Amino acid sequence: MNSPASLRELSCADDYDPNSMSVEKARETIHRFLVPIAATERVAIRTSLGRVLAQDMTSPIDVPGHRNSAMDGYAVRHAELGQSLKIVGTALAGKPYAGVMGAGECVRIMTGAVMPVEADTCVMQEVVTRKESTAEIPAAQDAKIKFKGQNTRDRGEDIKAGAVVFKKGRLIRAAELGLLASLGVNELSVYRKLRVAFFSTGDELKSIGQPLGLGEIYDSNRYTLFGMLQKLGCEVMDMGVVIDEPAALEAAFAAASSAADVVMTSGGVSVGEADYIKLMLDKMGEVLFWKIAMKPGRP
Repeated sequence: MNSPASLRELSCADDYDPNSMSVEKARETIHRFLVPIAATERVAIRTSLGRVLAQDMTSPIDVPGHRNSAMDGYAVRHAELGQSLKIVGTALAGKPYAGVMGAGECVRIMTGAVMPVEADTCVMQEVVTRKESTAEIPAAQDAKIKFKGQNTRDRGEDIKAGAVVFKKGRLIRAAELGLLASLGVNELSVYRKLRVAFFSTGDELKSIGQPLGLGEIYDSNRYTLFGMLQKLGCEVMDMGVVIDEPAALEAAFAAASSAADVVMTSGGVSVGEADYIKLMLDKMGEVLFWKIAMKPGRP
């Protein structure tokens, strides 16, 4: 099998720590040999948390979808600021004012409500004096309302229809879910989950729930790996504990590599008489490095 990167500069020295590969070099080397998952699938937005986008997401709609008020107040014509205006109706979020706002008139409006067609400015209620069916609107010199269009949001002001919202490769988190839902998106194209098979080796290991014999311990590393892989959103394949026998280990590696993208093992990689993992990997493929200048872990 041809390797995607040159092995000449990689240190596979079996010497002790001084010649071990640094953590940074090990990370760099592993990264160079990875082949990213290319397979994709369509998933419902509710099941997309923790997944990675396989294509750019564009908005199918304008956000906001209509010109609306950014404040609770009064929808007016900017040219009529400083006047006493007749209140002819109310606009609520989801319930627009259905009438026509004539000259000298205004509409009581709530945050998020559609602005009447005839209005171009919203005056916040805190600066308006209301007297029964009329509203005393301050003059335009008031800093809070001096601009035409003040306290309004235009259609598409946040996001235009067709605009790229998230790029391919974006991790979907809670915030992304909310934004996509606000656009009416119910399905996403995401990369298939990384399949990771893992097992522990060691005749001294027992699974939880079994009694311990003399010299035996419970297998804890497998549970740590399980938790970390679950947190990363991988599809995990727990193959349990494999006994320290070359034939059993070779069979486990063959089964794992045929079903998973990545195989992780715990134990059996030092220089003891029952440490067969490195020998199996040498037999079935290539060992690029096997000692890292870190503790705990090293081999």
